Amino acid sequence: MVGIETEYGIAIDPDSEVYTQPDFRQSPESLSVVAAQAVRSWQASLRPDGQAIGWDWEGEDPLQDLRGTRLDRASADPTMLTDDPQRFAPASPGVETAAKDTFSVQELVGQSSPMLTNVVLTNGGRFYVDHAHPEYSTPEVLTARDAVVWDVAGEYVARRAMSVASSYGSPIVLYKNNTDSKGWSYGSHENYLLAREVPFPLLRDCLVPFLVTRPVICGAGRVGIGKNSETCGFQMSQRADFVGDLVGLQTTFNRPIVNTRDESHAGSKWRRLHVINGDANRFPGSILAKVAASRAWLAAVETAWKISHKAPPVEGLFLECDPVSAGWQVSHDIDFQTTLQCADGTERSALEWQWVAANTVADFLHSQDRDVLLADALTDALTWVDTVRMLREDPVAAARRVEWVAKRTIFQALSRRIPGGWSSEKLAALDIQWADLRPGLSPVDKLRAKGHVEEVAPATDINLAATQPPAGTRAKVRGEAVAHRKDLVAASWTALVVRVGRDRLQRISLRDPFSNQALTS
Repeated sequence: MVGIETEYGIAIDPDSEVYTQPDFRQSPESLSVVAAQAVRSWQASLRPDGQAIGWDWEGEDPLQDLRGTRLDRASADPTMLTDDPQRFAPASPGVETAAKDTFSVQELVGQSSPMLTNVVLTNGGRFYVDHAHPEYSTPEVLTARDAVVWDVAGEYVARRAMSVASSYGSPIVLYKNNTDSKGWSYGSHENYLLAREVPFPLLRDCLVPFLVTRPVICGAGRVGIGKNSETCGFQMSQRADFVGDLVGLQTTFNRPIVNTRDESHAGSKWRRLHVINGDANRFPGSILAKVAASRAWLAAVETAWKISHKAPPVEGLFLECDPVSAGWQVSHDIDFQTTLQCADGTERSALEWQWVAANTVADFLHSQDRDVLLADALTDALTWVDTVRMLREDPVAAARRVEWVAKRTIFQALSRRIPGGWSSEKLAALDIQWADLRPGLSPVDKLRAKGHVEEVAPATDINLAATQPPAGTRAKVRGEAVAHRKDLVAASWTALVVRVGRDRLQRISLRDPFSNQALTS
């Protein structure tokens, strides 16, 4: 199971009449509220009662750590307190409520005061303000392809936000990227459900080299090197320069390669792996490669542990160098000229590391009894192998799937013609425009119109996914409830909150992430 969270960059529409008015130069936080309220208004129009569904904060606990500890609230950085509905960086550890318990409407209002900046979507996902950015969370899905469909559907949701906000006299633009290239970074986080029985040290050791080298197959590409783009040039990943630690609970500062936030939203049997060092992609093929490779890698780790209580045959690929520095090196080395020292004594470029890893995992999964394998593991592994093969052997095909490759090709050609080359402000502006979600303004839209972008799913599927939930997970129950239940007043990943009397509410459990049936009281 996988879900993707994307924080969008946001600004006043520079082409609007109000852009030059000083009193309209609002903060990113206030602009994000505009976006969230616009989505809320649109979603309300889809409901039979015209009332949008807010978020239920019960069960949120961002301070629980995968390493078996819990960070004391008084010691936590304020940006980590995302469970306090009274603030944009929101209190109290999650306590599961029994289905038979009821509570007052006033109690829900007390814990859900930012209802105007949170909305649960009819597609089972969520749109809300996170710190200084509007954020879209996909519903839970079961395949890499569906992850692409519902992630790209978020771009449709973002465009609706822009359209509705503009009709209210608040012209905004949303950008699907990870940095403004002036020192600020915002995240695109992936979430993978895997068995908690896999020991964290083993998971960590396997994840580090994989995540360090993964931008090769799914980086979004970026003009400028360093947090503040202090060095001219081009790199694979928008996120890499902002990763500064090996392991940690934090997500907004000194970001780690392996994040240890432990909110499974699925009971004690499961762990939700929260991956924070990836890029937000405009190319569907890059999203597919990112998710498929990650699911295949995790499938190998989980399968190996279940059959032999040890790592899959990839220990020789563990890095013998500093992983944080290696992550920067991989992103900056767009020609694969430098190498990483591996535990088996071999020095490999990031591309060669990915090639060996993808084939090793594919062979390992293929050798296992089909009853042991996780669903779609082999399909994901073959997608991974195929992506790396393109990078090695077929640059044209790679440019249709891997975003940074296409972006580099275009920007490199422009850098040779534009005065100043890679230091040109025009290239920096075009880098931002690449992520612009206004229809037809991004170079990505032009490439797609010419057939230069691999399409993973038809546009009709993606448009439907903006309002319809996926099948096979509890997201279907949540999305259909949001669309049709008149007694629904709030929802979360793990519960529906329904009205059972004039001033009494009740939670219906959605604790089982694979259940299509909501439990009745």
